[in-house]
Amino acid sequence: MAPSFVACPSMSVVRNDDYTDNTDISAAFARHVVSGQVPPDISPLHCSVETAVVGTGVRLSFASRVEKLSEPAAVTHKFYFVDREEARESVRLMTPESPEVLTDLLVLFDEDQERDYCHVSVFDGENRMLATHSVVFDRRGRHTSYPLTPKFVSPLRLGRAEFRETRDERGRRVGRFSFDLKDLMAPQPVSVSWEAVGLVHRTDLVCTPDQPVVIHDMPLEDNGRLAPADWVVIATDDQERLVAQTMVTLIPAAAVEAARP
Repeated sequence: MAPSFVACPSMSVVRNDDYTDNTDISAAFARHVVSGQVPPDISPLHCSVETAVVGTGVRLSFASRVEKLSEPAAVTHKFYFVDREEARESVRLMTPESPEVLTDLLVLFDEDQERDYCHVSVFDGENRMLATHSVVFDRRGRHTSYPLTPKFVSPLRLGRAEFRETRDERGRRVGRFSFDLKDLMAPQPVSVSWEAVGLVHRTDLVCTPDQPVVIHDMPLEDNGRLAPADWVVIATDDQERLVAQTMVTLIPAAAVEAARP
């Protein structure tokens, strides 16, 4: 039997208009933190990155520090290397006495490779995203943030956008990503993709002035195309520019059922 899953959103939906007059990915994502364990309005999180040459590679050091922490909180640093199709993670414990934690990684470079990049995210104990950063670094140990410039952001006017677990018209549990586009004058091709490290499921769709709402359902029951992982669910226009995105963690339904009293 194919596996079934429970979909747990790690954040709310990032929108293309979050990048109006802004190219900072970390600032855009910060608007959509939904953690109850480390709420950003009470316990702000600060992150920093350092890089240094080590042999034929680069040491990537990522630190996170939280303010006004009232009790111990375990966090996970997750590193997503898109081009390498590789993910690494480490779990750290922050306490009121020691509110800063650090993860060091060694990233080796091929002989002809000049630079690399990764997305680094911090998650709380419920796997809710607290922060994310995009880092570009080269073999000389230099690094910078990766900006999301206007050429990567769709100019389409976005209305409502949301992700939720629900049931479709056949009664199946699905992960539903839906959004609507405003002021369309002609049919508009869009794509919705579910992306994990090493695997992408993409669906091409079309919005029209008469039907501007996109509803994309990913079956969560008996679906062998999925696996337990962090999945980016992203909508793009016909030029591969961002319309909306979120992150969802899939947990095996059997594990959730076994945990119930």
